Amino acid sequence: MKKVVKTLLIGTFSLGLAAPLFAAESAGQAGAYLKMGVGARALGMGSAFTAVANDSTAAFWNPAGLAKLKKHEASFMHANLTDDRDYNFFNYAHVLNGKDGKNNGTLALSHINFGIDGIPETREDGAGNPVLDANGNVRIFSYFEDTETNTFISYGRAVSDKFYAGLNLKYLKQKLFTNKADTMGLDFGLMYDWNDTTVGLSVRDIGESMDWDTAAGTKDDVPVTTTLGISHQCNDKLLIAADLNKVEDMDVKFFCGAEYQIHDNVTLRVGSHDSDLTLGASFKLDSWRFDYSYADETLGDAHRISASKTF
Repeated sequence: MKKVVKTLLIGTFSLGLAAPLFAAESAGQAGAYLKMGVGARALGMGSAFTAVANDSTAAFWNPAGLAKLKKHEASFMHANLTDDRDYNFFNYAHVLNGKDGKNNGTLALSHINFGIDGIPETREDGAGNPVLDANGNVRIFSYFEDTETNTFISYGRAVSDKFYAGLNLKYLKQKLFTNKADTMGLDFGLMYDWNDTTVGLSVRDIGESMDWDTAAGTKDDVPVTTTLGISHQCNDKLLIAADLNKVEDMDVKFFCGAEYQIHDNVTLRVGSHDSDLTLGASFKLDSWRFDYSYADETLGDAHRISASKTF
């Protein structure tokens, strides 16, 4: 069994060495913020969380992981990113225990809000040229926001002692200047425990097409994201994980990460998100856990802080 686990891990990480050679950016696609991830714990591990997902943020990464929760849990995250981007996430996961003490799965409600402020409104004249002000500069008539939200209900349940499944029902909405768009969508996830190794599968953003309230009836399809992950609990302190991530019409990306518990209340993390370095740390205080992550991203350094509480 140990030889099999070792072979799987070596094979997955070897694929990652080649992945950066054909990786591509996902910027510019509809719902691009949906690929950014939630929770500083997962982000500090390079987003290699599909086969880890054992806290309330599993609702985003792999809803099957919600079935592993033993207590109710709430999570919060806030990030001020470069280019005036604002990103927030919060959720609550409720463990469904029957009167007989039997676990009937976990239900969660989550909300993501992403916005860009201070977008200048410019206009064109009859000839298709930008309207200029008295100084010959492009005239700015006003400033507006691009606001996108994702609200979703999740359910995860154990199918057997080692096999878990989960589902998200989502409502996406976007407001840009004077127009709005929305859509419904689905995510689903699977997890399988194999001794100290877990394999996970997540398929996100199924059937999502943003319908705009414009005269032309414009539609923007949100690409489906499929992720296959593997994690291994090396010992009581060290966890390693790797993901192969495929966004529709794009090349495969490789994420990997590790977390090491240096103290009962302190954990350190490191990862690679498609060759971008990530770092993280967490501190536990009673029923609270506070997480921090750093990522060296194309648009600049990204710092995220999140917190979670069990009930």
